[in-house]
Amino acid sequence: MKWLFFLFSFMLQTQSFCQQFSRQQLRSLIVQAMERRGTLDSLTQQLASIEKKTPAEESYFGMCNAMYCQYDDSYMAKLKHVMKSRSHLNSAVERDAKDPELRFMRLMLEHFLPGFLGLNKHITDDLKVIFANPDFVNNDPALKKKVLEFLLWCKRCTPEQEKLLQTQLDELNKNAAPSAVKG
Repeated sequence: MKWLFFLFSFMLQTQSFCQQFSRQQLRSLIVQAMERRGTLDSLTQQLASIEKKTPAEESYFGMCNAMYCQYDDSYMAKLKHVMKSRSHLNSAVERDAKDPELRFMRLMLEHFLPGFLGLNKHITDDLKVIFANPDFVNNDPALKKKVLEFLLWCKRCTPEQEKLLQTQLDELNKNAAPSAVKG
């Protein structure tokens, strides 16, 4: 009887691993995965178990693979993580080329890759899609702030784009600032 209970609980657990994720769930889980290795392992396992990943799921799976670089000391192990990550991110973008969130994740990966590897060839195209869809994270002000800050910090944008980003960031900060109490 114990084995039947074990089998049933395993089937339920496997079923939950094969679920589709919403964007909001993926965003939340990836932030948690950045902070804890156990969460990264769990998210990676859950995403790996999905047979037919949406482009967003595949892209987040790619980012999970990239995040493993921080846990390896070997350059070869890091390169394997990067190549796997890059493959998933490129595949996701090929499947949904107009999605600025997928483009942003690939931009983040490619920004941190050394130029001599020749693996950061999509940055200009990704920026074009991102700037053509500037409201892709408007529903999440905290995330939008992080996206704007990263785009300003990475120094990959034109001066005109940086001015636009700074204006958006200033507006976001102004709206987020608590109202002054009149006394």
